Amino acid sequence: MAVTLGEPGTGLAGSPRRRSTLGSRRRKIIAAVVIGGSLAFLVVRGLTNATEYFKTTTQAVAQRSQLGTEPFRIEGTVENNVREVDDTVRFTIFAGGTAVDVVSTNSPPQLFKPGIPVVLDGHWAGAVYASDLIMVKHTASYTEAHPDRLAPQVPPGAGK
Repeated sequence: MAVTLGEPGTGLAGSPRRRSTLGSRRRKIIAAVVIGGSLAFLVVRGLTNATEYFKTTTQAVAQRSQLGTEPFRIEGTVENNVREVDDTVRFTIFAGGTAVDVVSTNSPPQLFKPGIPVVLDGHWAGAVYASDLIMVKHTASYTEAHPDRLAPQVPPGAGK
């Protein structure tokens, strides 16, 4: 029986040579690992950001040197010393036994007033928190559901 060879790249008797599936399988595994690792990174990063929506005044003051001038959110209750001067609002927030002086360059929301919990967007500017956004923290439905969480945090006589 005679065996004839076909053209280069073909097997015996002119039939095409089967390509090794090992290289193809290896590529799929590498691609799956890269995609899986990327997704895991995004999930972990997203959950980390979601669990720390804002820093408390105590955390922000303790981490002032690490935070530098990077933007972050801070939470606290507005003290009684709110004063508006030109286009800025100056006030102090208080929570967990720590007070932070704030200068905001944005108009406060309608519900903003002393004794109201707020979340602020901004950064440290020396010893003062420079805010460009004031958000009133709780809605009426939250207040009804969690009255104990909204007990006045402003110390007696503060801001007078």
